[in-house]
Amino acid sequence: MKFKFLPIIMFVASAHFYGQITPEQTPQDNNPVYAQNETGTYILKDIVVDGVKKYTPAQILRFTGLNKNESVEIPGQKISNAIKKLWETQSFSEVEVYIQSIDGDQIVLRFNLQDLKDLGEVKFTGKGIGKSKSEKLAKDNNLKPGTKITQNLVSNLKTNIPKEYIKKGYADARVTIEDKVNAQDPELVDWTINVERGKKVKISHIEFEGNENVSDNKLRKKGFKDTKQKRFGIQGILKPSKFIEEKYEADKDNLINYYRSLGFRDAKIVSDSVWRNPKNDFEINVKLNEGKKYYIGDINFLGNTAFSTDYLQKVLGYKTGDIYDAVGFNKKVGEDGGKEDDSDIKSIYMNNGYLFSNVTPIEKSVAGDSINLEIRINEGEKATWNRVTWSGNTTTHDHVILRSLRTKPGSLFAKSDIKRTYFDLAGMQFFDPQQVGQNIVPNQQDNTVDIHWTLVEKGSSQVQLQAGYGGGSFIGTLGLTFNNFSLRNFLKFKDFKPVPQGDGQTLSIQAQAGQYFQNYGISFTEPWLFGTRPTALSVSVNQSLVRYSDQFGETQKLNIFSASAGLNRLLRWPDDYFSLYTGIQYQSYDFSNYPFQFGNETEYNGSAKNFSFNVGLSRMSAGLDPIFPTQGSNLEASVKFTPPYSLFSDKNYAAMSNVEKYKWLEFYKVKMKADVYNTVVGKLVLRSTAEMGFLNGYNKELGAPPFERFYVGGTGLFGGRYDGRELVPLRGYENASSTGGTLEDVTPYGGATVYNRFALELRYPISMNQTAKIYALSFLEGGNAWNSFGTYNPFQLKRSAGVGVRVYMGAFGLIGFDFAYGFDKTLIGTEPAGWKTHFLMNQSL
Repeated sequence: MKFKFLPIIMFVASAHFYGQITPEQTPQDNNPVYAQNETGTYILKDIVVDGVKKYTPAQILRFTGLNKNESVEIPGQKISNAIKKLWETQSFSEVEVYIQSIDGDQIVLRFNLQDLKDLGEVKFTGKGIGKSKSEKLAKDNNLKPGTKITQNLVSNLKTNIPKEYIKKGYADARVTIEDKVNAQDPELVDWTINVERGKKVKISHIEFEGNENVSDNKLRKKGFKDTKQKRFGIQGILKPSKFIEEKYEADKDNLINYYRSLGFRDAKIVSDSVWRNPKNDFEINVKLNEGKKYYIGDINFLGNTAFSTDYLQKVLGYKTGDIYDAVGFNKKVGEDGGKEDDSDIKSIYMNNGYLFSNVTPIEKSVAGDSINLEIRINEGEKATWNRVTWSGNTTTHDHVILRSLRTKPGSLFAKSDIKRTYFDLAGMQFFDPQQVGQNIVPNQQDNTVDIHWTLVEKGSSQVQLQAGYGGGSFIGTLGLTFNNFSLRNFLKFKDFKPVPQGDGQTLSIQAQAGQYFQNYGISFTEPWLFGTRPTALSVSVNQSLVRYSDQFGETQKLNIFSASAGLNRLLRWPDDYFSLYTGIQYQSYDFSNYPFQFGNETEYNGSAKNFSFNVGLSRMSAGLDPIFPTQGSNLEASVKFTPPYSLFSDKNYAAMSNVEKYKWLEFYKVKMKADVYNTVVGKLVLRSTAEMGFLNGYNKELGAPPFERFYVGGTGLFGGRYDGRELVPLRGYENASSTGGTLEDVTPYGGATVYNRFALELRYPISMNQTAKIYALSFLEGGNAWNSFGTYNPFQLKRSAGVGVRVYMGAFGLIGFDFAYGFDKTLIGTEPAGWKTHFLMNQSL
């Protein structure tokens, strides 16, 4: 007896699949379908395949895992598995299985399969989706023409895109797909993907129950770091009230950790619930059991021989009677990731060679509200660096990398050496800081460690275009800077690419021009003069020419020649972020029919010479990316001074002309500056700046010279830096518009002898890839300049605020635009400075 086309199981490629056995039959008599075989077990005689031409029946049979002449149950597990295997090949959009025929206990199955369709054109629709957003969505979800339309592709699309919007607060975001046959190729399917983001859904209220010792506000602030209820002001901007399930789950752990930090060791969440209120916002309720507050009892150390118990106790910082801050205690021991500054016990061991040490805190016993603690230490043997390798330096020579590595073969292992090597490699500016990586392989059997550094070269040479605009003047610099130059290969023309590179030296050739002046310079820096540790030798030569006609048509001339040399040596104390600079500089000024202000008098003809010493102490730890630091600080203090010529002569300066007085300049100038970088939240970074400087002379009859003075305002770049003046930026004001506290304080040509400046700048990275680094910023600034300490008032500042953007490209350096508002009037103004636009290239404000 035969029965034909009985559907036994159907599997369709859709969001859900299902199996079914259909009792419908077309028998040649009235016997039930299974009357001839009550067990439902058959021998698979063969299969028939319909709907696909790409695969043969034999190939389909192999896909299913079935074999001819094997026993199968109808329905049964083998048939279900066969259907799943066909589906898992991701080759079919539809799978249906029917009974083709039954002859006794022999059965033939019919597989009706439909090939997957290929994707044609893709179009996105929805609010806020333009061309660039459509291209990004298509790229992120691999929606290329010709892609096979699988169920995974569809489900991932419907999951990933809404997830992106949910993170931005659109909790009801969803995706619908409309498909139609491509007009040119019927084998292709065009998609129109509609992204419905809906409205932003905020968290209306977060309520806690059972918290008797800690207020709701404290728990919302300290416990729920990323899950916030509606707030107003800056806090609502920095931490908007979005509900993201992953962050909510993490915040529940943060909440318990916060309780543990307060001594509530047994605190737990009894239950929590999240629901939508009638306004469609989220409501959150968290029920707590705080438990009892605990204190630290006895603390014992076991197993420490390398460090004394007293020393480890000082590192730990906790003592008997303190609140039992389980989170902080474990971090100081080295558990839970340890301290970021490596000030925990585990890091102390690891920075002294004990890579394989174990430091484990144990709660030994509980007595009332006191917990006795034991810190068990297994020091192990000291480890050394064994195999140290690197790759990716296609231009930079190996010896340049080798000299920067703190991880030296044979040296004791130190965790801090890894961090510092990363900092040094990222700061070299030859490699992309975002892609400096390391692969560490510990070998406990012989107490050694292998490490491999991965590097990605970036363009280090620059066509330098430096410019500034303000006060109706534009100053531009055109130059070539080769930051990875090789002097020793200068005569090897085969190494020119376009110049010999790879030794880490810097060669810079510049030409600067404004409406009335020109400046030409060349400089060279060798960062490792002696080869044992960083000692940078820098030399430079400059020639400046100033030419313009006065109101009578007579030519006014100023020629300046300057040369300098200096050594910047990395120190080992107080730590190896400190460096000491010592240098000398010679300058010669010759002016003809050119006005120079000497006190209240102006001289037009003469010459002056300046031979000065420079000493500077700095600590540069801002990083890790030098273009966009997120941590650390840069601190600088310097003094520039000349020999005190007047102290060794008996000249009557009162009877001398101004030109004679200042034939050889004498002065001392002190400057201090601090930049501190802190990550505020997420990727938002706060840069805090404070700086000041003052200039004076040794002899009261001479006072401060007319050269080397401070000019505050604008971008810090404008015509006239030929007289050694310090150009201090202050956005929101014109160049040099705030050269004194009052109009009488500073004469137009005189500049100032004292200045200070303060700034707060919030930075947010938009793109940190190798091609272009882009970040936005907002700032508050204040600064001013005075002509003497007698009139100095650090609270009498010219204030400004604004926003800006910076773009860094390897070939051109840093480009920036700032829009700033000056709140105060300038030196000769009667109204607030108002809005100013500043354009910058290769300037650090």
